[in-house]
Amino acid sequence: MLIKEALEDTERMSVSEKELASFFLQESLDVAALTARQLATSLFVSPSTVTRFCQRLGFSGFPDFKDAFIKEKQYLEQSVKDVDVNKPFKRGDSMWAVANTVRQMYAEVSDDTLSLQDYRNLERANTLLDGAGRIFVYSSGDHLLMAELFANKMIRIGRLVTVIERTDMMEFQMQHTSEQDVFILISYSGETRSLYQVLDAISRYSVNIIAITSFGTNTLSRAADVVLPISTHERLIQNYGNFSTGIAVSYILDVLYADYVSRHLEAVENKMVIERRYQEHRFTDNPMIDDE
Repeated sequence: MLIKEALEDTERMSVSEKELASFFLQESLDVAALTARQLATSLFVSPSTVTRFCQRLGFSGFPDFKDAFIKEKQYLEQSVKDVDVNKPFKRGDSMWAVANTVRQMYAEVSDDTLSLQDYRNLERANTLLDGAGRIFVYSSGDHLLMAELFANKMIRIGRLVTVIERTDMMEFQMQHTSEQDVFILISYSGETRSLYQVLDAISRYSVNIIAITSFGTNTLSRAADVVLPISTHERLIQNYGNFSTGIAVSYILDVLYADYVSRHLEAVENKMVIERRYQEHRFTDNPMIDDE
């Protein structure tokens, strides 16, 4: 959940909390230099009320809340992109116009996703994958296909990746895991019943969690050791086909794979040796794609 959404949900807030929420929802608000004491004085509440309000939203205190609030506000106020990821085309658009819109959406969503990354988190994610004895990937819905594609790529360079397709079999697959093992969990909302089951099972084992999820805070991001946020402008249901989330998840998985390959180029050589053996009858007359 975004902080903005939490601030708008005032049903169970006290009068003082509603005043604080209203203050932070102001369009032109700049809180960079604001302290908890200054805020409390301006709204005629106690500093402890400010602290409790921030803790209610899931933060340790006002400084922690302020940092996250500023980061979210900057992201949401980024210049409007040319493509509406929810409704990227309209009735009557030509085939060429649709094709160009999709191309542009790939570029914009990838750029947006990259802008959300913390370099340290990307480095840590790849360090965890590099040192993992076993790697698991879980997702539901269409992203499961992307998880399988990632696993197939990794298997070709000698790293076995287990894709969890059935939650009832998950703990059997997780037997004998260690502290070095890694679970990649993919969920845009970070809030699904099946995901809760997976997180509950993982909590009984000492494994690392890499989360690929939406920008903001949700159950998955809170449980993860490393969070790799993806472009977060697409609505859960009111969209034409989950274009944005599909592009973003694929992009992050490709980044993780590519970085792993860059550290293990010798594995690519072995991959090509094996592929030459089982693809010996595969050929082409096109010199542009023919192997040297």
